[in-house]
Amino acid sequence: MHLNYTMNKLIQTIENEDIIAIFRHVNPDGDSLGSQYGLATYIQENYPDKTVYIMGERNDDLDFFPHNESDVSEEELKKAAAIVLDTANKVRIDGQYIHTKSLLNIDHHPNEHPYGDVYIVDSERSSTCEIVAELLLEKNEVSEKTASYLLAGILTDTVRFSIENTKPETLRVAAKLIEKGANISMLSRTFFTKRYEDFNHERIFMQHVEYEEGLASLLISKELRDQYGLTDRDAKQYAIVMYNVKEFEINVVFVESDDGGYIGSLRSKDITINTIASKYHGGGHRLAAGFKACDLFEVNEMKKELLELIRNHKTSQ
Repeated sequence: MHLNYTMNKLIQTIENEDIIAIFRHVNPDGDSLGSQYGLATYIQENYPDKTVYIMGERNDDLDFFPHNESDVSEEELKKAAAIVLDTANKVRIDGQYIHTKSLLNIDHHPNEHPYGDVYIVDSERSSTCEIVAELLLEKNEVSEKTASYLLAGILTDTVRFSIENTKPETLRVAAKLIEKGANISMLSRTFFTKRYEDFNHERIFMQHVEYEEGLASLLISKELRDQYGLTDRDAKQYAIVMYNVKEFEINVVFVESDDGGYIGSLRSKDITINTIASKYHGGGHRLAAGFKACDLFEVNEMKKELLELIRNHKTSQ
């Protein structure tokens, strides 16, 4: 699907509805927040007579984005058209989604669980922000503020244009957002520099990385993360210590949660790993996915399966 050949359902929804509730997924990242605040800002600036609700609870430290989510009654939501962004399935929608007048789903994750009255889902795109930006740019009414939110999401989800889903369209959309005033240098500094505390944590966690036959793994126990005052979600971000090492074909982080289970993420250079993630209560993109393991037995089983993937990949080359 190329967005230029679809009717612009996003603009139609904005123009036809008086009340719009914008949702995204739980535990938001730069793409979900960039698309949500970029779209909300666009509507507020160009359609000031519309009522816009920004849905979801924040538990992140991405202070580039405002923290002004809406508290909306169920009765009010029933009058609203919902736009759900960057959310692969309904159970991951944040913000007490119950019933709305309609639902437009815009996403770039594989469409394994289709939902919505209308959906614009393209797993070939780098990010939901790329899709939203292209749709909004058709009207040529994108402000510097909107452009900045959308480019922030593209930059973070592509890791500064380094993932395989970075296509010519991605760069063209990014260039248009820069033309609208988004400052790519400032955004890179905002999202890709680290605090000294994070630097020290990385040095510590690096010592806990195990390596075998192309598989790098990091297990962060509850005891270890408590020692440094980290939530399970905070600790999960330290998978970054395994990135960009030539010998690491696949890297995986396991973080023990308060309930004794494990959350984690997988990254791969060129081996498809979302099939493994889906077996462990997760999913995602071909080379980047998340999961939940119930206990240490599942942790060890996953590591065995990942090692087998690497061996089969080497044999097939």
